[in-house]
Amino acid sequence: MTSSQSLQPHTHSVHNTDAHTHREVERANEEFFNDPAAEHLFNTPDVQETTRLVAAAMLKAVPFDKQKTVVMDFACGVGLISQQLAPQAKSIIGVDISQRMVDIYNNSAKEQNLFPNEMKAVRVDRLVENETQLGGMSFDVIVCASSYHHLPSIVEVTRVLVSYLKPGGSLLVTDMAKGEYPMLQAHHPVPHKSGFDAEDMRAAFEAAGLHSFSFAEVATVEFAGHPVTMFLASGEK
Repeated sequence: MTSSQSLQPHTHSVHNTDAHTHREVERANEEFFNDPAAEHLFNTPDVQETTRLVAAAMLKAVPFDKQKTVVMDFACGVGLISQQLAPQAKSIIGVDISQRMVDIYNNSAKEQNLFPNEMKAVRVDRLVENETQLGGMSFDVIVCASSYHHLPSIVEVTRVLVSYLKPGGSLLVTDMAKGEYPMLQAHHPVPHKSGFDAEDMRAAFEAAGLHSFSFAEVATVEFAGHPVTMFLASGEK
């Protein structure tokens, strides 16, 4: 699940654990996930189980309506979360910086006999507050799974995502709870190698104008031989 966010460099007010500029991190993410070798990351039993658990938590956190709910899956990767949510939504748009991930996502949707108006992904190099960027679309629910730790500024990306929410819409973010994760230390540039706690997420959500903030640990799974605790943060516009 990869990053699609590009914003101007500035000081990160919540975390600043990596000296890389936003653009350097972006390009590293794009190159990493465009590499065919990255595909194996999405096919492990650990990732599949994590996807199932966090998607179930998302569906429990906010009401989905098959006839009405329009969803953005930001930093969608190959579409694992989208595939779990699609049966409960009217439509899902995946957004990712990697063309390879977008192609795999769309091929998977086609193999599931889903039409583009039901589930499709688009490549976006720089998601900004611009109502014309995604064809003027706004969303009932925006989800982002296991990708915030790849992003230079969670405050900025949250603000941009909220701009695409309809009034009353919900942002749902899952990622690693704060801890020690040795498997990330040798990874391509990851700004937030220790995950996030509730206060990190609350600060980002409230700075973007969201209310009804909640934060809960939803799963503990093994990844690369290390336990990883996943949280779900949510807020309403």
